[in-house]
Amino acid sequence: MAFLMWLESSGFSTWVREGESIWAFPTILTLHTFGMGLLAGTSVVVDLRLLGIGRRVPLEPLRPLFSVMWGGFWLNLVTGSMLFAADATKRGTSTFFLAKLVFVAIGVWAMVLIKRSVFDAPADSAAAASAKRLAWMSILAWTAATTAGRLLAYI
Repeated sequence: MAFLMWLESSGFSTWVREGESIWAFPTILTLHTFGMGLLAGTSVVVDLRLLGIGRRVPLEPLRPLFSVMWGGFWLNLVTGSMLFAADATKRGTSTFFLAKLVFVAIGVWAMVLIKRSVFDAPADSAAAASAKRLAWMSILAWTAATTAGRLLAYI
């Protein structure tokens, strides 16, 4: 708890939380939202294709979307760390925040497994069934992470 108090009282955290500059909280939150759209939105595009929507679209052209997803992840890691630091004592002890992190971890894990089992491995029927389960897990994880993150503003 002492670390969280120290982090929250740092000059940078105070600037993010209390700064009147548009470059403080508003821009960081906007970038975090943009990163979430890149990560979760692009992931859902791949997931829906794996679930059979848009069957005429081949899977291979979707491979570059994983770079977009990783870009969104890294953007969110940086901006999320900034937002966390601004309110560390509250966020660090929040059940919703911890749940959000768990769901993000599940979403990233599903993303990695989808890449390995669908895009980096030869196709077979077992892989297709596994891909559908992973796609559902991914959609649920990103929905839950987004919901938990949004609830942080109100709870």
